[in-house]
Amino acid sequence: MIKGLDNTVNVYGMEPVKGKGAILFDKSGKKYIDMLAGVAVNVLGYNDPDINRAVKKQVDRYIHISRLFANEHQNELTKLIIKNTFGKQVYFVNSGAEANEVAIKLARKWGLLNKKGAYKIITFYNSFHGRTIATLTATAQEKFHKYLKPLSPGFVYAKFNDINDVKKKIDPKTAAILIEPIQAEGGVYAADAGFLKQLRLLCDRKKIMLIFDEVQTGMGRTGSLYAYQGYKVTPDVMTIGKGLGGGFPLAGAVVSKKFAGVFSLGDHGTTMGGNPVACVAGNIAVKKVANPAFLKKVTEKGKFLMDELKKIKTDKIKDVRGRGLLIGLELTVPADGVVKEAMKKGLLLNSPKPNLIRIVPPLVISKEEIKRAVNIIAGILR
Repeated sequence: MIKGLDNTVNVYGMEPVKGKGAILFDKSGKKYIDMLAGVAVNVLGYNDPDINRAVKKQVDRYIHISRLFANEHQNELTKLIIKNTFGKQVYFVNSGAEANEVAIKLARKWGLLNKKGAYKIITFYNSFHGRTIATLTATAQEKFHKYLKPLSPGFVYAKFNDINDVKKKIDPKTAAILIEPIQAEGGVYAADAGFLKQLRLLCDRKKIMLIFDEVQTGMGRTGSLYAYQGYKVTPDVMTIGKGLGGGFPLAGAVVSKKFAGVFSLGDHGTTMGGNPVACVAGNIAVKKVANPAFLKKVTEKGKFLMDELKKIKTDKIKDVRGRGLLIGLELTVPADGVVKEAMKKGLLLNSPKPNLIRIVPPLVISKEEIKRAVNIIAGILR
């Protein structure tokens, strides 16, 4: 650890120097199959030639101008997101946590003006929505709350996939429900399709805003451009990020026509959000990922990965779950040791829970690379 460097992360003992596709190289030239993708960010892998060319061209023009000036790339990306989603407005920010802050503010202003001051937001146990004070409070995991008290008020927690518990938690002050279609950080637990459909009907009946946190499930990760499309349940607001910028910091809140007029001048602001260089990369990333042929390959590769993992014969695997290229491998042994051993053997993994390996490779990973990665995991677990 370098003296003075942020000590809140256990930094991996490998320093990448270059990458290509789903492969990273360290200083010695050793190759690593990357099954982490910058934590689900590098959807097109490393050194995508189209992103590289476009970014270099924009850097030679200007890097930053702020939201006070028109930005052709941001305008193009707004149109592209609206074309490919239910949205009628997009509010750009830099990170998923900020996007969820925008959604929280939107819900509370709407509740103030249209529902007699309603302000409560229901979230779900085991969720994860970001690392600001409000989004960590929305994150219904006690381990994140230990040093935050007093917590930000107005968040109510319900059981995931339990519509009856949700109904019990609703009262006249409930403005919104915020949910991840798949709890990625929480352990890769997918919502039941029936549960999300019941939530949609419940929100319509009770006049409650339904917000999907698709920061990690979006940008093709589950085999559809956004997970709500695969579930066939449309939210009122959707937060997006991670892979949106093709590797650059870029996120946003997508708002439906019904709620598009809630914010007015000055209600949202961001210095860096929608940065022109990030939006240049974002335009290319969205166009490529939204291609039906590309998404079909993600679905195929996700099924292949799932099938290969399930073939591993060992009592050290408790469960394999997920959708597309968002896979959780639950173990009966500590995952940290597996992650460390895999890195020695040229495979990069991640463990957000003590007994869980989360697999979120670049969407461009090949089946051959998937097979090699699974063989490494199998060798370690056996």
